[in-house]
Amino acid sequence: MASSVVAPSRGVSPVFGRARARRRPSCSAITVDVSSHASDVAGAAACRALSFSQNVPSDRSAFAKRAHVAMKIENETTSLTNKLRGAEVGYEDVKVVLIVARAPASSAQYDIREFDPASLSVRDGAETSLIVGSLDINIGDRLPAEELAGTRSLGRRAYLSNVGVAPAARRTGVASRMIERASTIARDEYAVHALYVHVQHDNDAAIALYERSDFIREARETAAAESTLGRPARVLLRRDLRIHQP
Repeated sequence: MASSVVAPSRGVSPVFGRARARRRPSCSAITVDVSSHASDVAGAAACRALSFSQNVPSDRSAFAKRAHVAMKIENETTSLTNKLRGAEVGYEDVKVVLIVARAPASSAQYDIREFDPASLSVRDGAETSLIVGSLDINIGDRLPAEELAGTRSLGRRAYLSNVGVAPAARRTGVASRMIERASTIARDEYAVHALYVHVQHDNDAAIALYERSDFIREARETAAAESTLGRPARVLLRRDLRIHQP
């Protein structure tokens, strides 16, 4: 993931007022939750659009980049909402659970100008928060339309996808906390025996992150698949989860 940030696609929310001075981000005030709330879904979509904003061609104008991010947020919000409701085409046999990492909106450690206003989560009866990370747990034998699937594990499987942390919150342990939370939920609430994730084979930082979280390499896409798909090959990593007996 690139460290650059696409400018927010709309004006700064008045909840935050003027941008605050930058402080070193801390993970201590961040909570990691399961959510299906509409505001959190939109916040997760915004986080993903900003996390993967390096895919926007560098020669585009600032307006074109903002439009690209806004379109990504809208499309991802719709898709994620449908997945959580079990209404997404191809996901009929896959249970999707959303994990979000949130920081208090009152925190002075983030500069709101590095986020999109959709990153702001407003829920009745809860403190207003900023979504700084998210991932999906996909519970099923394989991801829809995915050829690289787990084969060596026994029992129920699940796959992590769309793992992203807002650029302003990286290198503070947010990703590791989300992975651990996802592992616990998959094991304890859905009796998953093996948790998988796909990673581009040359993304050494991501592979190291998962290996620190007890993932091991199970498979790799073939050179033929890499050539056919026109992108770098991926590896499939697996974490075996011990099921707690009642």
